[in-house]
Amino acid sequence: MKATKAIMVSFLICLLVFLDHKASGAKSGVPFNPVTDVHWDEINFQVEGICICPRPPPVFFETGMIVSYWEPFLLEDTVSVAHYSAMLGQAMGSSAIDELGGKNKSSDAVEIANESTFAQGHAYLIPMMEGICKRTDYGMWWSEFDPMWQNDELSILIHPEAALFANKAMQMACMLDAAAVNLGHTLDFMPWCVGSGGSAYPMTGHVDNDNIVQANSTVAARLIYKLCRIGMICDPADNLCGCNPTPIWIKSHYKLHTARPANRSPAYPIGKSAKFYDTGLNPPFQGEQGSNDEFLWVVYRKQRCCTCCQ
Repeated sequence: MKATKAIMVSFLICLLVFLDHKASGAKSGVPFNPVTDVHWDEINFQVEGICICPRPPPVFFETGMIVSYWEPFLLEDTVSVAHYSAMLGQAMGSSAIDELGGKNKSSDAVEIANESTFAQGHAYLIPMMEGICKRTDYGMWWSEFDPMWQNDELSILIHPEAALFANKAMQMACMLDAAAVNLGHTLDFMPWCVGSGGSAYPMTGHVDNDNIVQANSTVAARLIYKLCRIGMICDPADNLCGCNPTPIWIKSHYKLHTARPANRSPAYPIGKSAKFYDTGLNPPFQGEQGSNDEFLWVVYRKQRCCTCCQ
C-alpha cells in the first residue's frame, strides 16, 4: 500500500512539473559567450607567402603577405519559437501570427512523406577578428520580417535557377555531395546541394526532414546562402585583394558548429551528417545550455587575403 501511494505521489509530481512546463511555454538559455563558445583552435592562422595587389596611380601596386585563417564572423539562430534568440537565451518579442512559429510536422503527419521541419532564422555579425582581412558585410537578419522565408513559392524571386534543379536527377545527385562531404570533401560545383541536408533550395525555413538537428543545420546553411545571394555578406577567400560578392556561394569557404542547446566540437563543413555530432544535443525540454529545438550556430568563414590591402 505504501509503495502504491509513493508511486502515485511521484506520478502526480511529474505530472504537475510537466503541466507547469507546458503552461508556461517560456524558453530560456545561457547567452552566447565568445570566450567559451567559440572554438579558437578552428582558426588555424597561417602565413602563406608574398602577394601583390593593384593600386591606383601613381602607386600602381603594393606588396604584402598572404594570410589565411577561419574567422568566426557570424552567429545564426534557427528556432521554432518566433522571435526567440538562442544567442541571448530569451525571447525578443512575440508574434500575433501563429504561422511564424516553427514546427516539426512529423508528430501529426498522416504520411511519412509529409514529415518536415520549419524554423525561423536570425543572423548576427560578430566583429571578433575584423580588420585582419577586409570584409564588406552588412547588418543582421531576422527572418520573421522576411515574407520570402515563410513561403517557398515566393522565395523563387531571388533564386529562379531553382527550377533547373527541381527534378529527381538533380536531387539524386546530391547523394554524391553528401557522400563527399562526409568524407571531408565539399563539392563546390554542386551549389544546389547541402550534403546530408538535401537541397539548398528553396532558401526558406521549410526542410523536408524530421531529424530536428539535421533540418536546423540545413536551415543554417540556407541562411548563409541567402545572405550571399542578397549581398549581405561577401567572400574574402575568393580574392586576395578584396572581398567578392558571391551570389552563388562557395560552400567550402564556410563551416559551423552548434553552440546551443549544447556546444559541440569540432566545426563541420556545410552538409555534414548530424549523426557525427547530434548525440544528446537536443533532448526533451532543456539541453545543457538552452531549450530544445532552439539552435545557435557559430559560422566560420575562410579568410585569405593580402595584408597590404586591408
